[in-house]
Amino acid sequence: MTAPARPWIKTASEQAAFGDDELVFTAANGPLDKQVPVPRFGEPERWGGACLPRPSNVIPANWRIAFPQFDPVWNLRAREVAFAHLNPTHPVLRAAGVFRLAQPSHLTTVRQLVNRIGVLGRWAHEHNLPEDLPLWDAGMLTAFLAGRVRAWASRTLSLNSYRSVLTALYELRHVLTGGGLSVDPAPLEVAGTVPTTPTRTIAPAVWWPLLRAAWTYIDRFAEDILTARDEVLARPAKPDPPAPAPARHRVDERLEGWLADPDTLIPVHAAPFRTSPAGTPMWSVISMLITDGANHTVLDRTRPAAAGRRRRVLAEAARRRTVALTSGQAQAVLGVQRAPTRKPPRSPGELDAVLQEWLADSTHLVPVREDTIHSRQGPRTVRTPRWAVLARLIYGTQSPHTISVSTAAGRRRRERVQAAVDAGQYQVLIGQAHGVDLPRPTPHFTHVQRADGTTGPWRTHLTDRELGDELRALQGAVYCFVAALSMMRDSEIQEIRRGAMTVHYGSPAVRSHKRKNEPAPIAEKWWIIDPVATALTVLERLSQHPTHLFTTLTHPGAFGRGASGRRGVRAPDVIDAFIAHINFRHTYTGVQPIPEARVRPHQFRKTMSVICAQEPDGEIALGIQLKHAARRILANPTTHSYAAPDGTWMREFDDRLATAAAAKLTNLLTARTAGHPVAVGPTAPRLHAGLDRAAAQVPDAHTSHEGELQALVADARTAADLVRSELPELYFGTFNHCLWQPERAECTKQLPEAERGAPLIGACQPARCRNSAVTANHARVWLAEHHDLAQQLRDRRLPPARRAALQARLEDVEITTTALTQDL
Repeated sequence: MTAPARPWIKTASEQAAFGDDELVFTAANGPLDKQVPVPRFGEPERWGGACLPRPSNVIPANWRIAFPQFDPVWNLRAREVAFAHLNPTHPVLRAAGVFRLAQPSHLTTVRQLVNRIGVLGRWAHEHNLPEDLPLWDAGMLTAFLAGRVRAWASRTLSLNSYRSVLTALYELRHVLTGGGLSVDPAPLEVAGTVPTTPTRTIAPAVWWPLLRAAWTYIDRFAEDILTARDEVLARPAKPDPPAPAPARHRVDERLEGWLADPDTLIPVHAAPFRTSPAGTPMWSVISMLITDGANHTVLDRTRPAAAGRRRRVLAEAARRRTVALTSGQAQAVLGVQRAPTRKPPRSPGELDAVLQEWLADSTHLVPVREDTIHSRQGPRTVRTPRWAVLARLIYGTQSPHTISVSTAAGRRRRERVQAAVDAGQYQVLIGQAHGVDLPRPTPHFTHVQRADGTTGPWRTHLTDRELGDELRALQGAVYCFVAALSMMRDSEIQEIRRGAMTVHYGSPAVRSHKRKNEPAPIAEKWWIIDPVATALTVLERLSQHPTHLFTTLTHPGAFGRGASGRRGVRAPDVIDAFIAHINFRHTYTGVQPIPEARVRPHQFRKTMSVICAQEPDGEIALGIQLKHAARRILANPTTHSYAAPDGTWMREFDDRLATAAAAKLTNLLTARTAGHPVAVGPTAPRLHAGLDRAAAQVPDAHTSHEGELQALVADARTAADLVRSELPELYFGTFNHCLWQPERAECTKQLPEAERGAPLIGACQPARCRNSAVTANHARVWLAEHHDLAQQLRDRRLPPARRAALQARLEDVEITTTALTQDL
């Protein structure tokens, strides 16, 4: 796998295929911002994409291309490959016979390609491969791909991303400085790899709990969360802290400015004061004069920098620029006043009363720290109140020592607090506790049925930090719900802006921009249902960004509270955080936990497509909603393959059909055991007889006062199996049920003998076929048709032939409707 070493190619601008001054991005890559410089090919570290419109689903840190720095040759190769993908119609490429698609590659695609080129280059260094790529053979390329497989031994890996690197180095072999690969990597086979797998669906066991949890947050919890956020933002801002003492150079500047004023007179003691004789400058007064009362010690002799300042003041005092004052006169004459530092403390009695009143409210929980102590009697938990946090919570930020152990009053307050903790009035705070960790009771939150059977608010207490978690959970709920039920791509969802909801062909829709496979974003509309519109309305209130709805969030009490945040989020992180939040809080919120699974944005689109494809004409509707370009008028091969169900969803559909059929069978049996005729029509007696036989076999059955078998309620599936065993030929239909007997069927008379194996429910003639039975559930359809036929026959302009046909149909329908109204 090794070869004789040769000197690495030297990086020189004249050797490169592209000039150092060539612009990396052009108008073909998107509209350029004229205020931002466009990177040039010769920039070796990175090419920033700030000059291009950044998609909202790409964070700024990823909107750039960073090149490998471990070797100048691989740096140049990576830049040449990146430039070729960003400028596929460049004259150098055409002259070298390289013809790529005219549409430039997306910046993020090129970024990933360059990252993998760096992986290849480091691997080549580690294995001492030849410096010149034309000397590499198929064995070396296979060894690299096999190494990637071993690096990802914990999961199956498709090597397409790394094959694309080798393919680029092969296709650009006549352009790259020093040449590229001479071996086509396409036919290479590597053991342990798998072909590219299609997008996976979200399993039904995860899909349904995830959507229910998301809707619970949107429909029930959103108002509580947003109201709490608004209350925090409405709090008065904290007062500005006292101005800090000026820095050393600022003190010197202020002193010089003060002395430079010709009206300045230096205050000196009019009489001896403590250890200072008369005529001595009033150093503390001068200190406050030059620091606006913030510091009275900047001229104190104990400070190293004060000696020079004192000499400067004494020199001016020697020039008789003084005014003799007493200590009391300094404040009145000069207006000297020390800046306030803290509020005056309240009396001990008032502090005790405030503490007692706070503890009397059972919704107030003492913040504690939990520790486990091991002793001879075994481990026990000790809960120690967070005294500083509690003091700020009860007395405010200016009273941190009111529950101090150093005073008798403080010790008495601690005893009262500890008694409340021992009685269960506490909340555990983990880690460093700050103001955002102080819990506030939330008795007004929506009441739910919790997992333990109790009823109460879905959150009993909330801190600013926890409020931030709930805000992000609400954002995750909206994202999951919109992604699932709109079938939009992640890039399309994150481009939704304020006022995006509209009407499209008479139905609710949302406006956004489609980016995939487009040279520039294209405005599109996606149909939505009312719950999705509700979710977007909640998101408009949640977002504080002036234009976009999906933005970064912080807890409202954080620095820069009320800030709009950066547009765009990392969707995988948002989804993972929402699922983890639901599972961590489900005991209190009453929300069903979500099974652990890897859920990604594109899987929502895939899963909902599988579900919708089961509906009539679903393929056509999906092609419109997914924005797949139709290749035929009435069908779309792309949509058809994308919406093909997998095994888990096929079982889900089968289970739901079986459940629906079981419910119908049980309802028939329940109605029959109550003594009611459940059907009319030619085969109704056969249906009744089969139901009676099934009822006689129900084990331990007894009849309630309404006449229904209680065993049916306890085990509906067993009852359904009994009915199915007695009536195996029963088929359900929209207009009637069929007790299939081929020799009596009207629907298959015109078919060849070999094709009469099952009923054609859509071609049934219920009024004439001896296999037909119409139940009370069908009555609404029959009565509606009867009314419609009667209305049409009132039209005197009907042609005779049309009137005769309608009259014949009405007579058939009346046979059934008469029986339904009289017998059922």
